[in-house]
Amino acid sequence: MTHCDVLVVGGGMGGLMCALMLPEELSVTVLSKVPLPTGSTHLAQGGIAAVTPGGDSPEMHLRDTVLAGAGLVHEETAMGIIRLGGSLIETLESLGIPLEGAGDGVAGIEGGHSYRRVLHYYDRTGRFISRRLAQICRARSNITIIENAFAMNIITASREAPETVSGTGDTCLGIYVLHEGRVRTMLARETVIATGGAGKAYRYTSNDDSATGDGIAMAYRAGLPVRNMEFYQFHPTCLFHPDYRNFLITEALRGEGALLVDHQGTRFMREYDPERMELAPRDVVARAIDSHMKQQGTDHVFLDATGLGEAYLRNHFPEVTWGVMKAGIIPWEKPIPVVPAAHYCVGGVIAGIDGSTEMKGLRVVGEAASTGLHGANRLGSNSLLEAGVMGMEAARRIGGDISGEPVKHVRDWYYGRAKPLEESVLVDHSWASLRSVMWDYVGIVRTDKRLRRALRLLEVLSEETEEDYWNLLPSRDLLELRNLCTVSTLMVRSALRRRESRGLHFLQDCPETSSTARDTVLRKGLS
Repeated sequence: MTHCDVLVVGGGMGGLMCALMLPEELSVTVLSKVPLPTGSTHLAQGGIAAVTPGGDSPEMHLRDTVLAGAGLVHEETAMGIIRLGGSLIETLESLGIPLEGAGDGVAGIEGGHSYRRVLHYYDRTGRFISRRLAQICRARSNITIIENAFAMNIITASREAPETVSGTGDTCLGIYVLHEGRVRTMLARETVIATGGAGKAYRYTSNDDSATGDGIAMAYRAGLPVRNMEFYQFHPTCLFHPDYRNFLITEALRGEGALLVDHQGTRFMREYDPERMELAPRDVVARAIDSHMKQQGTDHVFLDATGLGEAYLRNHFPEVTWGVMKAGIIPWEKPIPVVPAAHYCVGGVIAGIDGSTEMKGLRVVGEAASTGLHGANRLGSNSLLEAGVMGMEAARRIGGDISGEPVKHVRDWYYGRAKPLEESVLVDHSWASLRSVMWDYVGIVRTDKRLRRALRLLEVLSEETEEDYWNLLPSRDLLELRNLCTVSTLMVRSALRRRESRGLHFLQDCPETSSTARDTVLRKGLS
């Protein structure tokens, strides 16, 4: 059993920014289930959407965010995050992370933006940020980083220390963590979940293999409400290649003039959004590609960047150039084969800008959270903005509010008569089945029949997985499968509740958008 002041679960931008911004007199433990740097931050190519001095304004950024969010953006929250964008950029610069486009530089532009406000470091923004943040964290004497540590369950006062419960609402006491084959009890005065999304629920994804919805699943099981889980963003352009399935082709490439074409070389976006073409929001572009592939009976389209030339691609998009050349494609000589892939979980645990939740002592930041910034569809490069701002604000509030002594002792993990997993094929098959169900039935375009079938299949998988969870010794594969079952079921149940098409949720049975915009909220035992 270990104790610290603040326990941060997740090593992406949200988690590491929070750890770094906390007062140095606080003891901080950062858990990452894979070695740092990692996660969606590390893979992010485009940049951070932020208003800097010039012709842009917070109002213009908010307008673009609201338009992309299809009527579900919580405007007060969104403006709060947008207004803190400049502070985030200044903080990053003070940490040795200057981004191109700040000051007098020329920022990038992506689909849905009306102004060049995407600040970046070539097309390696996420890698640049995550490596530097991890480096600084390792140098801080008050921060302990534990890698290969899997956060299993939230330790709640109502379950593990009921004598400490007073007033209304539950309290988070810490996390049960699988590390080096044993479950450790880690207690903290404040716990911050920054575990990212759940792209591994789908067969094709731009996410790391570690994106299994762990934080969302833990929080839901602990009784916290989740919101708008039906909205899962598919990035329109991931590399279509058997050996590089999660390599992202940044949207910024389209912002600089790359064109979407079909197998005949025809620029097809004019059929779907003739005004914005390749710079339409991601949901529009992803649906257009999906529809065009189905019409033509193909499994991919092409992104033609040949017009940009070798020098421009090498100088401005070194990550994309290196990645596609590694796959045998010369991007200035021929178009890049691309396909939409699961990219970003728009829904999540309901949380404030500072990560605050209904549960005392627990905050959720970044992709695992639902603040209301993204509405029904995330505007490109608003994700790192949200993660960074939430990390900073969570640290500011914790530093000002943390008080009292943590609970000193709770029950350690009880293994009972659990046995080791002897046939890994059982878990492997369930993994493959779940991802096939989600890809085939809960993808870019949905129907009631597919969703109901997906729910039945997921209920069977969930029941079998839960039985294994209680009878077998914990392992990462089994725990991730359990979390994916939880999050995937939440997605489907939320999708069945939304009787309209809005943003990222396109339902053929209800193709129109309702005149009334409502969030979908699910809570364990009540929904």
